Parts: sequence; C-alpha cells; structure tokens
Amino acid sequence: MKKTRLIVTSLFLVALASTPALADAPAFGWSDLHDGGAGILDEGVIALMDADGNAIIGGVHTDPGGPADIFIRKLDHEDGTRIWTYTYVDPGGFDMKLSDIVIDHRGDLLVAGYLASCDS
Repeated sequence: MKKTRLIVTSLFLVALASTPALADAPAFGWSDLHDGGAGILDEGVIALMDADGNAIIGGVHTDPGGPADIFIRKLDHEDGTRIWTYTYVDPGGFDMKLSDIVIDHRGDLLVAGYLASCDS
C-alpha cells in the first residue's frame, strides 16, 4: 500500500503587485497565514480571484484531535484583510478533502471535495 507524506503545514498566500516602473519585477503586497498549530495539518489546495480581484484560498484544516475539514477564506485584494472564512465539517466526523473551487457567472463559489473514509 502506498503511503503519502504531507509536508505542507500551513495555508499561506502572498500577494505580489506589479509596479509600473518595474513591470517584470513584482513587489510584495501583503500576506496571510493560517496555521492550526504545531503538528496540525493545514494544506492549501487552490487560490483564485473573484471579479473584484479579491483572493479566495481553499484547502483543508485540522483542529487538534479532530478530522480534516474543508477551509475557504476570502481576502481583500488591497491589503489582505479577511472578508470571511468558512469551514465545512463532515457531520460524520470523517476527513474532508478539497478538490477544486470555481466561481460561476453570478459570483457564487462552487466547491468540489470528498470524504476520506475507509467505510465500505
């Protein structure tokens, strides 16, 4: 059986802004860090922008002693201020995995993921 080792320990997003004088060299804009703590799984899976240029990041987050949950955060494009954070917890207590997020024509988020369980 193949084992996978996760090395990523936090969700991290850095915004780089292009500067008019140096179009080829981006400048550091802001950053956001979500860290559940030492030894806790936080894994970033996707980053995209909405129609207003705000960043939407998603992945999985684990509370100490709990299962992995889907985690989505929206950040203001100007300064990285958190607009909202959403966590989806499986009612059955199984690990969740995020596969993808898309934004539809109305600006709604469509989130795809799955349960990681061994039940048969």
